[in-house]
Formats: sequence, C-alpha cells, structure tokens
Amino acid sequence: MDHRHEDRRGLRRGAMLGVIVSSPAVTAMAVDLTVGGQRVTAYRDAGAVFLTIVGPYALIVLAGLGVYGALRWEFKYLASAVILGPFTLLRPFVVLAATVVAVRHTPAPGVAITAILAAASVLLVEPVLNRRYR
Repeated sequence: MDHRHEDRRGLRRGAMLGVIVSSPAVTAMAVDLTVGGQRVTAYRDAGAVFLTIVGPYALIVLAGLGVYGALRWEFKYLASAVILGPFTLLRPFVVLAATVVAVRHTPAPGVAITAILAAASVLLVEPVLNRRYR
C-alpha cells in the first residue's frame, strides 16, 4: 500500500502545529532578548545543557530512522520495535528531564520560562495531532 500522500499531509499538519505551539516560546525569548535585556549567552548555556541530555537520545532515534528508511522491510520492523517505538514512549521523559536540568542551570527567569514553554510545545504536538485528526 502506498501511504506517501497521507504521510506528507501528516507532516504538513505536524509542521503547522509545531509553528503554532512554539510561537509562545519564540515570542518569550524575543521579548526577553529585546525588552528584558537578556544576553544570548544565557540562552546558549541553557541550550547546551539541554542538548547534553537530548543529543544522545536524538542520535539514537536518527540512527533508527536511518535503518528504517534505508534497509529492507525486516530491518524496518526491527528498528521500529527496538528503537522507534520505545524511544517514542521515552520522549516526554527525556524532554522533561532536559528541561528541569536546563532550568536549574540558569539563573535567568526569562530563560527558564522560555525553556518551559519550549518543552510544553514539544510535548503538545503529538497529543493534539492524535486527538484532532483521529
């Protein structure tokens, strides 16, 4: 069965929703940088802390997606069962852990608020899409 059309439509919907739910975080950061006088280095430092937790997770998921996209169907199912499925379940916990560590690392309240809004946007996309397009 060819599901490419539905896949592309789902990707467009997810991307549009991602832009919508991430706009509060982007707005908070822009306001904090321009009006609040926050320095970019505070955001860079919090982002570096966040990436130390999310980075290894993302590399494993990307490897699983590479296997899924490049190899035969037997390996696609294996990648889905061993990597993609369990790591989809772990994603909220990884995002929350990285956010908590980044927030605790920064002394700037604006950076902490932006990190929390960004984490909320990441965690909202899948539930909203599942509920809306079922």
